[in-house]
Amino acid sequence: MSKFIASAALVSILAAAPAAFALQPSAIPETGKVTKAPVGSTVTIESTGKFGNRYQNYFRVGEDGELDFVFQDSAN
Repeated sequence: MSKFIASAALVSILAAAPAAFALQPSAIPETGKVTKAPVGSTVTIESTGKFGNRYQNYFRVGEDGELDFVFQDSAN
């Protein structure tokens, strides 16, 4: 019975594992508000990750001028 419980616990842990290892964007810069860009337009900001990789970060301008992260692409 304890082998069954142990195997059930292992299966449940492995089932949750893909979410823990999903690709996460890196090197997303802190952004503020923009005042001159039209609402809904796209802004591109280039940044560098901690290992020297360059990234293009795409943001959409919100109603209040805040930049909402949309997509990240490798610039290398």
